[in-house]
Amino acid sequence: MRSGLGGLVKVAGYIAWATFGIWGFLLCLAIVNQAAGFWGVVVAFFVLPVTFVAAPWYAGVAWGNWFPLLVCYGGGIAATILVGIGSAIAGDET
Repeated sequence: MRSGLGGLVKVAGYIAWATFGIWGFLLCLAIVNQAAGFWGVVVAFFVLPVTFVAAPWYAGVAWGNWFPLLVCYGGGIAATILVGIGSAIAGDET
């Protein structure tokens, strides 16, 4: 029973991780496109980790739009918490 409930919570965490990850990716590319245009998006594909770190902070500081930061960082934190809770509920089945 515990492993089933724990697995369900972990699956919800993984779904949240994938959903917020794709949503954050698209938001970051939209921010780069608005700030630097098409060629900025092309460069962002080559330096993708820097794009994910810098773009949400840029949107928050320069434009006052903190929503991308909430999606990119908050979604990852929430998904990690869900997976951790699911792992704690499931326990060690060895």
